[in-house]
Amino acid sequence: MAEQLSFGAVNAVLKRQWWLIAAVVVVAAVVGYAASLGADDVYTGVATISIDTAPSSRYRGMPLADDLVKALSDPETRSAIATKLGAEDSEVAASLRAAAAGNPLTSIRVTYTAASKDAAEAGARAGADQLVEVVARTMEKEVAIRQEQIGVSEKALAAIEDAQEAQGSSAQDAYQRWSIETQLLDYKNALEGVLGVYTYDGTTTSSVARASDARQKSALGAAVLGFALGIVLAGVREGLRTRT
Repeated sequence: MAEQLSFGAVNAVLKRQWWLIAAVVVVAAVVGYAASLGADDVYTGVATISIDTAPSSRYRGMPLADDLVKALSDPETRSAIATKLGAEDSEVAASLRAAAAGNPLTSIRVTYTAASKDAAEAGARAGADQLVEVVARTMEKEVAIRQEQIGVSEKALAAIEDAQEAQGSSAQDAYQRWSIETQLLDYKNALEGVLGVYTYDGTTTSSVARASDARQKSALGAAVLGFALGIVLAGVREGLRTRT
């Protein structure tokens, strides 16, 4: 009986104060919509860096995916990207984001928000390129070692070929040539492995958040808050009414 009386009382209050609730909802929706009138379409450019996780742990000094994500927040890195884009450092800091994805991690997703599609995609591309450059600088010494090994092996092969042309080939020469060629192949594979841990092919995609959708969401959210506020005001007004 108490629940029925309570429901009946609430229903009666709503019948008497419905106009107040409706008015607050309408006003809140209008205010929310008006507050978002200055919003523009927002484009998000996306560039994806692929990660070859298999060999990454074999190379000394190879940065982890999480290290690269953090590097994108480094002021020096952001400044370099801003220079490429012809933008302010603060603009890049507000617009550029990165996140590693996959289990194990297989990619780094770089995003950039801007007022136009071209600017958003250019920002994402610049961010991805910069991260690949960070890897290249970090692994510069390791790459140089691999390249030197390849160069020495190629010179050794050339010397053997010259000797064979002048003196003829023996079984020992053939074995030595095979050994050097095998080693050279290993060196080249190792270099490709270092260079192939993080790769970016230069492509980008983009999406857009329309200002009209943002205004509708803002109006709807404000209306929901207005409804809650309207109920509170209706209860307060009803309480004052019963007292008088």
